[in-house]
Amino acid sequence: MGLYKFKILVITIIILLQSSLSYAKQPTIREYQIKAVYLYNFTYFVRWPSTAFKSPISPFNICVLGKDPFRGLLKLAVKNEKVDEHSVEVQVHSSVKSTSSCHIIFISRSEVTNLSKILKFLKQRAILTVSDIKNFARDGGMIQFVNQGKHIRFYMNRRAAIKANVRISANLLYIARKLFQ
Repeated sequence: MGLYKFKILVITIIILLQSSLSYAKQPTIREYQIKAVYLYNFTYFVRWPSTAFKSPISPFNICVLGKDPFRGLLKLAVKNEKVDEHSVEVQVHSSVKSTSSCHIIFISRSEVTNLSKILKFLKQRAILTVSDIKNFARDGGMIQFVNQGKHIRFYMNRRAAIKANVRISANLLYIARKLFQ
């Protein structure tokens, strides 16, 4: 990534960190617009092993497991985007067993009762796990979105990423609100 792209990315992240979110018990469309942008931008700060791709032209898959809270916003956020030379595709899965081609999985709140089984299944797979389920990072997920006042922040579990051979940039670790090691 060139210096110009890096500066743009840093500015985007700062804007996202400062962006406001109307606080409510029910998630808002704006909340999931911001989370969709975060999911794509995480790709600039995370490296997957070459074995995570079936071929040099395989797509980069951002997946949602469970009920899709993005309602098309994630597809819109990644439209015509690439991760290195890989085109970005969005997939929605109802079963964790069908997620082997995923590089990032957003685990929906609808999966809270299955979370321990899901994390056990995904453990040590080169898949970045992300969710907004309470205590997700503490319980073994890699990135947990949290609403703090009018802002969306995130917690990270560095140990879970290391076990899965997913390398997270120190820059991303630095802006995490809480870090589980």
